[in-house]
Amino acid sequence: MHTSDDNIRRFNGWQLTCFGVLTAPLAMGGLAMAMYLPTYYAVDMGLGLGLVGAIFVLGRLLDIFTDPLIGHWSDETHSRYGPRKPWMVAGVLGFSIAVYLFLAPPDAVGPAYLLLASGLYFLFYTILDVPYSSIGLEVSPHVDERSLLAGSKAIFQVVGAVLAAALPFILGYSVGEALNAIAWSIIALCFIGLILFLSFVPTPVRAIESPRLTAIAALKSVLSDRRYRYLLGSFLIVQTANSLVAGLMVLYVIHIVGATELVGLFLGILLFSSAVFLPLWIYLSKRYSKRTSWMTAILLCATALALVPFVGRGDVTAAIIVSLIIGSTFGADAIMPTSMLADIVYEKERDGNNRLGGLYLAVKNSVSKLSFIVPMGLAFPVLGYIGFEKTGADGPNAMLTFLFFYSALPILLRLTALYVLRIGPDFIVEQKRDSAIA
Repeated sequence: MHTSDDNIRRFNGWQLTCFGVLTAPLAMGGLAMAMYLPTYYAVDMGLGLGLVGAIFVLGRLLDIFTDPLIGHWSDETHSRYGPRKPWMVAGVLGFSIAVYLFLAPPDAVGPAYLLLASGLYFLFYTILDVPYSSIGLEVSPHVDERSLLAGSKAIFQVVGAVLAAALPFILGYSVGEALNAIAWSIIALCFIGLILFLSFVPTPVRAIESPRLTAIAALKSVLSDRRYRYLLGSFLIVQTANSLVAGLMVLYVIHIVGATELVGLFLGILLFSSAVFLPLWIYLSKRYSKRTSWMTAILLCATALALVPFVGRGDVTAAIIVSLIIGSTFGADAIMPTSMLADIVYEKERDGNNRLGGLYLAVKNSVSKLSFIVPMGLAFPVLGYIGFEKTGADGPNAMLTFLFFYSALPILLRLTALYVLRIGPDFIVEQKRDSAIA
């Protein structure tokens, strides 16, 4: 006999906070890796852009294979504390060591050191993140509460990214000194977040009645879900569009808007607007549906991107407004797919079925990482070939080429995702309104 979902206690504000805190150090590490570390190892350490770029891409490609394995192994783990917590403890310990090696290297290092440090970083990031995030898919039977759990993680993701971006400027440190400070901040927040999570986040352990699955059988089970395939396809398309916009934002501000000194402001607008508008997307998901909320955000972002060609050099106010609208939709792109996935996972695992949340999430993570590799392998080489970084928007056809990658292609991708979501199956049989808000 199973307890009715209506009788299971909801998370209070403190528990939602404690659930999300551990996302902050992960976000700090992610931003440091994207913003500071490539240039630091390539220029300050003298390893060269080509070698550093190749090592970083290799790490991301390896993630595509290790993420599903970690997800499956955490699904199949049996312990008195549940399947995820032992992995989280091991992940925090290993990630803390890897962060120190990666962000605070000795004065002189070679390619072998970077390969080892980055490899450990990527591996232990996955060991910590996949089991931790999987709990968010499984822990609540309430449809709307899953959006709140995803929203808590999204808010702390912004907090972590802002801390990592602002810390060097606040402290007035050099890049090397700032990376050292960021490393120790990440380590401290990891342990604080883990303690808060283990102490205050209720994570009931569900008994598994089905026989164990091999990794191949589990992957086949996950990919056989038609709803998941449509969700995964939509997520890949939207993330690919977002990676183009986020990756080219700096070039847009410098060469199109002509406001080099405001690069930090524009990046901050993207981060803050994604957090500020989260309540709107959660409200729309409760009022209508999660798919409707996400589709609204997709269409709004495409509309904002369509305005980009009309913003010229010196149009700072217009560029800020457009970037604010674009950033406001990033929150929906983050929490709605995760919350919809939680609905699928909870329904799939209900009534003693196999635990598959870790694998579901890990495959989604692999797709997300792939989406950030492919566009950069397309847009940057083309822009480099035409010399955009040297001539800017003044070169022959340079403006049209840049706008294709920054505006036209992301619009096309988002409209494609909108169509996929529109023709896709229902992602969950929604709970009755009165039970969902009881």
